[in-house]
Amino acid sequence: MSSRTLTTRLLLGMVALTALFALPGQALASPPDPSPPAIADAKPSPPPPPPEPAIRRSTVALVAAGVAVVGAGAATVFGVLALQNKSDYESHPTSSSSANANNDAAYADGCLALTVAAAVTSLLLYLTRDTTHDADPAAGARATSSAIFSAAPVVTPHGGGAGLVLRF
Repeated sequence: MSSRTLTTRLLLGMVALTALFALPGQALASPPDPSPPAIADAKPSPPPPPPEPAIRRSTVALVAAGVAVVGAGAATVFGVLALQNKSDYESHPTSSSSANANNDAAYADGCLALTVAAAVTSLLLYLTRDTTHDADPAAGARATSSAIFSAAPVVTPHGGGAGLVLRF
């Protein structure tokens, strides 16, 4: 038996054991009972209301705002480092100080792009969050959200784009 065949068989055995230990209740469970379920004479109760999501939109908006703040801080740090390396290059021109300045400037640009994306995401999630917390569906229908955001494509004979509307 070649080592390649042995390695393949060993890997397949390890996968089978992993599957067996990962799902012990399902792998060794007895088959389901073939008898039909009992039919109740009473009317079925209405389904329970859907559970509230574990993570709310406002929480995600705050996390995105935190990412924007961290990104702004990182962009500032890399921008200052790029300016310092630029002044080092102007006083003592070397290829390493030039490369460091270019790298730091590129990192600052990336962090700035991350900051803008996270800030816009945070703003949109915060403005379009659901402000109703009532259990009464009729009260939720009467309540209005703090902002309405809609986007639609725009197509013209000579081009195209996107239309955005934000009402608050």
